[in-house]
Amino acid sequence: MKNEESNEETVTLKFKGCEHLDFNPNYSAKRQQTVHGLFWMRERSPQMVQFCKKRGRINGCVSCLSEADKGCNDYSEKELVVELTILELES
Repeated sequence: MKNEESNEETVTLKFKGCEHLDFNPNYSAKRQQTVHGLFWMRERSPQMVQFCKKRGRINGCVSCLSEADKGCNDYSEKELVVELTILELES
């Protein structure tokens, strides 16, 4: 699928996780795909993390992708839908 704004090829990923996870591409980290969903790779000090709209950075790549790996009592599972560019998936 083509993103009409940037004219880049995109892929839609759907997976379950906490509704408060933030995959907005405004962070300096890169989004990376895992079998469980998505996580972020911090480049400055390489570390796999998640970002939460309520709590900020969470140190753990599978944190809040399931009830068993929730990071707090605000966990609320839903289907997350994230658009990634083909370039993001290849890097």
